[in-house]
Amino acid sequence: MLRELAEVVSIFIEASRKKIMTKLSVIIPSVNGLPSIGECLTALEKQRGSIDAEIIVADSNHDGTAEHICKNFPRVKLLKLNERRGIPELRALGMREATGDILIIIEDHCIAPENWFVEIVKAHDSEYGVVGGAVENGSPERLVDWAVFLCEYSSFMLPIFAGETEFITGNNTSYKRKVIEQLDEKLKRDYWEYFLHEELKSTGVKFLSTPSIVVSHKKEFGFFYFLSQRFHYSRSFAAMRRTKSKVSKQLIQLLFAPLLPAYLTWRIMRNVLHKKRHYKEFFLSLPLLVIFMFSYALGEFVGQLFGPGNSLVKVE
Repeated sequence: MLRELAEVVSIFIEASRKKIMTKLSVIIPSVNGLPSIGECLTALEKQRGSIDAEIIVADSNHDGTAEHICKNFPRVKLLKLNERRGIPELRALGMREATGDILIIIEDHCIAPENWFVEIVKAHDSEYGVVGGAVENGSPERLVDWAVFLCEYSSFMLPIFAGETEFITGNNTSYKRKVIEQLDEKLKRDYWEYFLHEELKSTGVKFLSTPSIVVSHKKEFGFFYFLSQRFHYSRSFAAMRRTKSKVSKQLIQLLFAPLLPAYLTWRIMRNVLHKKRHYKEFFLSLPLLVIFMFSYALGEFVGQLFGPGNSLVKVE
């Protein structure tokens, strides 16, 4: 009888420990404002499972977004900033305020399904310090939005590899707290997630790709708007990379910039063929993809030569 009671107590303690360890902090850098952030937060309110989660929104808009969040989502921890900040800095501010054992990054224009929390907790019951999932197109009606989606997420649309990996997406990512705490604050604040992940990999942190963790990328783009977005992102990225590269490597990257449109377009085509999906969308949007890639290559060239300028705060 005593033995059975001890086993019951042991099971209860273990279950309690796991419940405590599955507290989540969801960090959302808010740069797109309404209605995107409202749809994102509404989806998070519908999550299944009795999982303790805090939602942190770092907002630098001046369009009434903060007031809308306070009124309609009172449980959200809102970090209101008076001036425009870049996405990496907004994420870093959210991480600093987070109290969860698992820190989750999502973008304000991404929609999570109801099983998102459950699948993330399940994936983190493992040795892996970083977990990433898939991204699907939540704005499939317009050709320009297909071009945007394929530009950014052809590598991460379903089906994706299940298991240990080297690369994961930046807008459907979760970290064990101990992994984030080892990162330098400047690195978290001033660099895109690619550089954070490279630093983590250099310390032996393992990455897990999990197909059951999916978000929808839901945002409508204008042609010229995304053209500028590609330029500003690549300029800021190239400038960040320059600070971590030797002069010889910088020169190679500069010379390679004119070849980027062809290489990046080929890589998207390879992803589409490999995943056996969206052939029609790829070929119809191909002219747009090529133009967007020329904008990306120009941004790389400018960032490599002249630095980031104010591109980082213009990326949305």
